Amino acid sequence: MKNSIQISPPLMVLILAGLFALLVVFGACWFSRVNTMKHLAEQESALRSDLEQLDTWGKWTIDYVKIDRALNYLSKNKLTQGTRTVLAEQIWKISRSYYIDPLLILAVVAQESRGNPNARGRGRSGRETGAMGLMQIKLETAQLMGARFGLIIESTEDLLRPEVNVAVGSAYLIRLLGKYGNLKHALMAYNLGHAAVDKMIANGQPLPSRYYDRVISKYWELARLSF
Repeated sequence: MKNSIQISPPLMVLILAGLFALLVVFGACWFSRVNTMKHLAEQESALRSDLEQLDTWGKWTIDYVKIDRALNYLSKNKLTQGTRTVLAEQIWKISRSYYIDPLLILAVVAQESRGNPNARGRGRSGRETGAMGLMQIKLETAQLMGARFGLIIESTEDLLRPEVNVAVGSAYLIRLLGKYGNLKHALMAYNLGHAAVDKMIANGQPLPSRYYDRVISKYWELARLSF
């Protein structure tokens, strides 16, 4: 005869109640752990975002310092402290907005005018070419570039204002970089004019590299100031 264990109804109720209580506790612990992990994941994501933002700000700060040092080196008392500050902020904003190395803009300034805001371009004959200011921009080019972002340029005297000259000169350089997708071609077009460069490319002629080489040399000269 087999022995059978009989559980009284009250005991069965207690057992079921205990199992239910354990299930509730387990569920509560599981949900608590899930919420904790979710909260930790959110904190980690926020921390990563903050670190990325700090890294970006750090790069922006480094860029600004590079620009300020380069301008100070180039100006050699040709620009006032106030003008240098305005130009540093302007070039910094341009570099951020158009993803262009700010030292490339300043390398062109170094090659074109040696940091002299009153520079006037002259040809081999000694006659003025019409190129003016820090980035040696001609009035027609400046007016065309300025019209694209609402900057009115009335005369060559406007081009002797550093902030105006750098604005249109940078815009022209950025446009050429977009047109050619090639730094060497863009710089040669900045120097010779895009029509001349287009003709050379169409005819399969090699582009002269002297201007490009000089700008790159100026770039590395300015970059060394940051080390």
